[in-house]
Amino acid sequence: MRKSKILSMLLQTLAKKGVILPWDLTIKKGTSLERIRKMILDLNKINMLQIYGDITSSNFKIVLNDSFNFLTLNKRVKIIYDEDRSRTMIFRHHIITLKEIDKIEATSYWTLDHKNIPVLRLFTPKRELGKILVDKVDKGYQRLYVKWVLDPPAKIGEGIIYGFRIKHKNYFTFNREETIAKYSEEEMMEGLQIPNPTMIAVLEIQFPKDYEFKDVKAERYDLVLVDGPQSSCYPIPKDRHKLFIEKNSITLKLIYPPIGHYFVAWKPAK
Repeated sequence: MRKSKILSMLLQTLAKKGVILPWDLTIKKGTSLERIRKMILDLNKINMLQIYGDITSSNFKIVLNDSFNFLTLNKRVKIIYDEDRSRTMIFRHHIITLKEIDKIEATSYWTLDHKNIPVLRLFTPKRELGKILVDKVDKGYQRLYVKWVLDPPAKIGEGIIYGFRIKHKNYFTFNREETIAKYSEEEMMEGLQIPNPTMIAVLEIQFPKDYEFKDVKAERYDLVLVDGPQSSCYPIPKDRHKLFIEKNSITLKLIYPPIGHYFVAWKPAK
């Protein structure tokens, strides 16, 4: 059974009964009890549910954390810097609903630029049942807000995929001198937010062919405003992330990340 199907089964059982007991872990063709148990332990890592007792025994109880509207299976943010100094940000989300919800909202922020309002493209969203309609788009100089309406409202355990792309002109700086002149500091950063339980999140940054960078690091912050991180940074646990550094790209992969703001930082090498 596919991972999303196992998740839907667990979530629907929790939604209907409020609890999962040993006899609720029914085995269906194509999966195994061990695989279901592993999924439960994975969900426990991201505080989506609470396990009471030993799930390998016949005496346990599993309760859903009802503080969240959905679980993110996969979140991907891709940043592309081009030779013409533009920056393209691509966001893709694959979620499973934890409640009956009738809307999805997304926001994005960037450095203030009064001269260039970004170009926006919304991707065609997908869901298992019903339609997804664009209800509101608010695009300014520093913030994007998008609201989609679900018709009819999504049922618990339903999968939804949505995303968008934003392109900014005159954003990228190629060297240390330009970076300090534009942003008043040498270090540059890109990040993503984890506001709800998430299994996998990926931040990928692509640079122009001849751009050189150094001092790459990945950090987590609790408080981030429009101007950037406002609190002390925290190290990301080694078993929760992987950082890949190549000649023209940096990729941060987060595995069951705790809720928070995650950033990759670097400096121009020249």
